[in-house]
Amino acid sequence: MESAETATHATINDNHVKRHRNSINRRHTTTIDNLESAPNVSYVSFVSGFLAGITSAGLFNPIDRALYLSVKNEIPFLSKENFVSPYSGFFQSVGHRAVSGGLYYPLEQFFLAQMSPSPSLLLTSGAGNTTVYNFLAGTAAGTCNAIIVNPLATVKYKTWGRDNPRSFVVEAAEMLRKGGSRPFTNGMLPTVLRDLVFGGCYTVIRFELQYRFQLSNNDYQWAANMAAAAMATIVSGPFNLARNVQYATRSRHKADSVSEVFVNFFLRSQGASDRI
Repeated sequence: MESAETATHATINDNHVKRHRNSINRRHTTTIDNLESAPNVSYVSFVSGFLAGITSAGLFNPIDRALYLSVKNEIPFLSKENFVSPYSGFFQSVGHRAVSGGLYYPLEQFFLAQMSPSPSLLLTSGAGNTTVYNFLAGTAAGTCNAIIVNPLATVKYKTWGRDNPRSFVVEAAEMLRKGGSRPFTNGMLPTVLRDLVFGGCYTVIRFELQYRFQLSNNDYQWAANMAAAAMATIVSGPFNLARNVQYATRSRHKADSVSEVFVNFFLRSQGASDRI
């Protein structure tokens, strides 16, 4: 779900950036134009990401919710009970996805501008340097995005776990009453790790594919964006398990650490294998 939303957003963003490109070496101008047109790109990126987040919430809410419930209740993903009331907590999901989608690319543009040298110097830089700048900008954007939106995500997942979901404000107030600030930090570390890995991989792979295959035609850029998002999702995927487990923790309780989640999952998997 994340890869489809990210690829759609990236295509809109790249189409806007393309208007500012010139005939200089494509690999370098991708980053250069990001720097030179940062204010305009940031505005368009936020709006397109905001709209993409709202759209993806409508399309993927049933699947995201079913995935969370399968982890929370330790039942198969395709179990019927996971798809009862598939749009429960929909409005909380819209807010979370809209903010998350709207922030990533403006943050990516900001960090590219901060970390990269001036365009004149970048023209003489080696390919490896450009890849490093892309990776650092992607990881920084992913990390900041995760920290900013995680409190919204904790409330969203709490509403998904209820038969009769509460409003966002009521749920957040109940979490605060029961656990103070701690429930709002559940899932923070795995989310940061996931978005750090995803952001770095996605930004590097996205630009690399566009350069390697010379995808100047807008009709094909979406394919590179989709492929990059899919690969980055696979690499960062294990952290989603730890994230969902921590989100499922009761507000009064302390969540398992990321390492504890992985160890427990491995032990359960080994036990299931021994019974087969």
